[in-house]
Parts: sequence; structure tokens; C-alpha cells
Amino acid sequence: MSDRKDTEVTNAAKQEKLKKLEAAERSIDNSFKTGKADRARITRRAQLDAAEAVAMAGIAMEADEVADEAARITVIAERSKDRENIKRARKREREARKQANADHRAATQSARQAYEAIKYSAPNKMGFMRVVQVIFAIHIVLVLLSLVVTSRNTVVYSNANILTWIMCILEGVAFWLFVNRYKVARPFVIGMGVFGLLAPTIYSFATGTFSPFESVLDSVWYIFLILYFTLSKRVRSTLVNDFSEQDGDIDTDEFEINRTGWPFIRNLICYFIVFSVLGHWMEAAMCQLIRLGLVKGEYDPTNTMLWRDWLYPFPMEGMAVVLIAVLLYPLYQWLKKRFADKVWLAYVLSFLANALTCSLIEFTSGIIINADHQLWDYSDMFLNIMGQVCLQNALAFGAAASIITWFVYPMMERYLARIPDDVMNVIAVVIFVIGGILWSLYIIDPPENHSELINYDIDESTELTDAERDLAETKVMVELTREMVRRLEDKIGGSQDMDLSLVQPQLDGIRGNLDVIENTYGLGNLDTDELTLVLNSLEETDLSFSDSDAVSDETEPKEPAAQPESEAAPAAQEAPAPAEAPASEAAPAPAEQQGDAPDQAA
Repeated sequence: MSDRKDTEVTNAAKQEKLKKLEAAERSIDNSFKTGKADRARITRRAQLDAAEAVAMAGIAMEADEVADEAARITVIAERSKDRENIKRARKREREARKQANADHRAATQSARQAYEAIKYSAPNKMGFMRVVQVIFAIHIVLVLLSLVVTSRNTVVYSNANILTWIMCILEGVAFWLFVNRYKVARPFVIGMGVFGLLAPTIYSFATGTFSPFESVLDSVWYIFLILYFTLSKRVRSTLVNDFSEQDGDIDTDEFEINRTGWPFIRNLICYFIVFSVLGHWMEAAMCQLIRLGLVKGEYDPTNTMLWRDWLYPFPMEGMAVVLIAVLLYPLYQWLKKRFADKVWLAYVLSFLANALTCSLIEFTSGIIINADHQLWDYSDMFLNIMGQVCLQNALAFGAAASIITWFVYPMMERYLARIPDDVMNVIAVVIFVIGGILWSLYIIDPPENHSELINYDIDESTELTDAERDLAETKVMVELTREMVRRLEDKIGGSQDMDLSLVQPQLDGIRGNLDVIENTYGLGNLDTDELTLVLNSLEETDLSFSDSDAVSDETEPKEPAAQPESEAAPAAQEAPAPAEAPASEAAPAPAEQQGDAPDQAA
């Protein structure tokens, strides 16, 4: 009985292998058949044109023989001295020579047509399309290099720059379509040219900045693309492969992740780029929990890398997801098989491995890029190592990594496997180009310090409306207040004579009220360039303290200067009465009073 069961299991395994082999063969056959009909049609046309050229050449040779015979008869007629015979012979000779010339022209045209057909039937010859492909690649590289040398604090998110980045994405897709000779590349490039032609024109019309001369100059390249890809025989004869939109052939019940080949590497790169940005948002959410007091820790509200540049990639999070795909997920699968009778133990061990791996990534990155604790500092956290990692973050990162390992990653692989390879490759190209833009703009030129990221260079030629200037100046004051609150926390926290916990609720309340001000008046949506200009125009605002002594000098109480008696009385009337200083200094305020303190502080 047991032998029979073993035989059935063996037969089932063989059938499964046969199904996989047949699916692989179908996939290979489809990849070779794509465009085969079009290439065969082009080859047959070339053969017919060549045969026609040979036939026309034969007709031209026969016409030459007829013309030669007519010329011989004319010579005989001239010797006979018969005017009528001479006249008829010369007329036949002229007609024969005219027909011979016509046949030669037809043969030449047919031979030229056959030559063109044979030339275009070569599938690897791209002709001028190769030049277009190289131009696309050079343009993408130049845009990325320009972003490398551009600071993220001075980059202008103008419509022209955004249009340039969109065109880089489209050019990357077109480059990939050219490489694979996809038929869809022709209408895609034509549509790209129409978009590049109309988008800036419509925008200039809408903003009243339309200039016919500049519009024509900017549109020459796109007009050329439209005409070339519409009329070129080379394009039609070379781009013949079919773009497959057939869903992936997978069994949802017995799906296994393919860990070899280009699809696996492609997905890893996509995960790295996408989760680097998603990791940024996760860090921001963690800081919000810290701000609300739900999680212990510190954060910098002036960190523009975190709070202003929302697409700033955090490579550590992206690398963590790559390690999950390469290492932690296979480990999780092995643990489930190894401890099949104790599944809970497999999950516990997987969680510990995930937490340890994420902590190792953070520690290694901290030693390399955060040696001076400029970006983060866990020195005050429980069970920290050199201020780079701590127990709280290890557990948080372990939980996030475990969710991705157990649920998110296999689900993503399952759904991505359903997407046709050709479509997924195009999506990957889009992600690659976007990742190149983000890394060139943000990562390659990292910030030195958060408080130094505000630019104070002014361009006097730019004018703002009074309303814009008022809003921007309000934003300046809000940022200055945030910075002073942070420095005040550092000063009190570093003092042995002052207890930060006594005033921490009030300081957090000030931050909360500043957030309310920003949300109420939409200060977070202000144009960065306009805000920078107004920041520059305020000569009295300066955040570039040399060290903490500058703060301490300003925060130390100073004796008031002597005032004339006539000025002292009005000042005393206008100043608010102190609220029982001895009592408030002796003990913290009750809970009811502390709840209102943020509003009073703000």
C-alpha cells in the first residue's frame, strides 16, 4: 500500500515537472515567434521585388536588341536611297530606342526598390533610429549629471524642469522599446513627440508667455520625431516585434518565487528604489509618534531632508527590503519547514533574525555616515550601542521587516508574476529613471546640517505680491521659532541645574500650535523659491549660530538697562504682570494648567 502511494507521489511530481517544462517551452516559442509574420512579409516582399527587378532587366535587354535591329534596318534603307523606306526605318528606330530607354528606367527603378527591400529586411539594422536612440540616452545622462551638480535646496521645481524629467522617463521607455524592436515603439515615439510639442505650448498660452520664435525652436526636435517615425520605411520594417500583453502563466495555489534570471534582479532593483522612498515616509510617521509622545525619542523638526523633500530616498530601508528578498525570506521558508511541528518557534526565530539584520544595517550605516551623530543619536535610549542603534528601534524595525517578510514580499511577487514580462519591463524602466532622478538630486549631494539648509542668497530682481510676502514672512517666523525651541531644549537638557521634563509639555505645545498655524494658512504649500527670496530679504533673521554658546549668551538673563523715569512708567503699564513667580518656580503647574500652557506659550 505504501509503495503504491509512493508511486503516485512520484508520478504526480513527474507530471508537475512536465507541466513546467511545457510552460517554459511555450514561453520560449512565443519569444521567438514575436514579429515573425512581419519579418516574413518583409522578406517575401524583398524576394518579389528582386524577381521583378531581374525580369525588368531581361525586358530592357530585349528592348536593346530590338533597338539595335531597328538601327541595322535604317542603315540598309539609307543604302537603298528610297526616301519612304528611310523615313519608316528611322521612325521605327526612334520608337524602339525610346522603348528601350523606358525599359531601362523601369529596370533601374525595380532594382532600386529590390535593394531597399533587401536592405530593410535585415532585422538588426536600425539606420537613423540608432542615432535617435543614442540622443535619448545622452539626454538622460546629461539631465542626471545636471541634477548631481544642483543642490536640492536651490533646484527649481518649475514646469520646464518637470517636463524635462517626464521626457527623460518617456525616452527611457522608448530606448527599451528600440532595443527589443517592438512595433509599439513607433506610435509611442510619435505620441511622445506630440506631447513634447503641445505641453509647453499650452502652458505658455495659459500663462501668457507664448513666443512664436521660441516655440518653434523648442519644437523642432519633436516635429522631426513625428515626421521621421510617421514616414520612414526603416522604422516600419525594423520595428516588427509584438508587444506581449498576455498575463503571466502561474498557478496561484502552488506559486513559487523564481529566484534566478533577469526578472528576479529587475524586481530587486524596483524594490530598492520604491522602498527607499516608502522608508522615508515610515521614518516621518515614526517622528510623528515621537512628537505625540506615544514613542520615546527625539526628532528634528527643521530637518528638511525629512519634512520638506518627501521623495528623498532612504537607502537603508531599500537595502533592508533587498536583504529580505535575498536572505530573510528564504530563511523564513526554511524555518517553517524545519520547525513544522512548532510553527510559533519559526516565527519567533524569523522575527529575531529580521530585527538583528535591520539593526546591523542601521549600525553599519551609522558608523559610515553618522559617526558624529548628525543624522540620529540614540545615546539616551535604553540599551543603545554607540548611539547608533537601540532596543526600541530594533523591535520596531524587526516588526516592520517581519510583516514584509511574512506577508508583503510574497504577495508582491505573486502579483508581479501575473503581469506580462514586456509590461513589467516597461514599468521597471520607468522606476529606474525616476530612481536615477531622485538619487542624482538628493543622495549624491547630501546635506551637511539641517539648520544650514535654508538658503539666504537674495535675488533682488524677483518681485512678490504683498500677500505672498506676508505668508512667506510668517513661514520664516514659524521656522525660526521651531529652531529656537529645539535649541532651548538642547540647552536645558544639557544643564545640570535645569530639568527638561518640567517644561517639555509646554515646548511640545508650542510645536503643536506652530503646526496649526501652518495648516490654517497653508504655509507648508508655499513655493520654495519664493520662500527663499523672502528669507533672504529678512536681514534680522539668522539661524547660523556658531555653537551652543551663542544660544546660551542669548538665553542668560541680563540686567535691564537704566531707563528714564518717564519711560519706565509706560513700560511698566504695558508689560504683563508676572504670574506668581515664586510658586511657579517652586513646583510644576497642575495638570489642568499644563493643558492650557501650550496655547499661552504660543
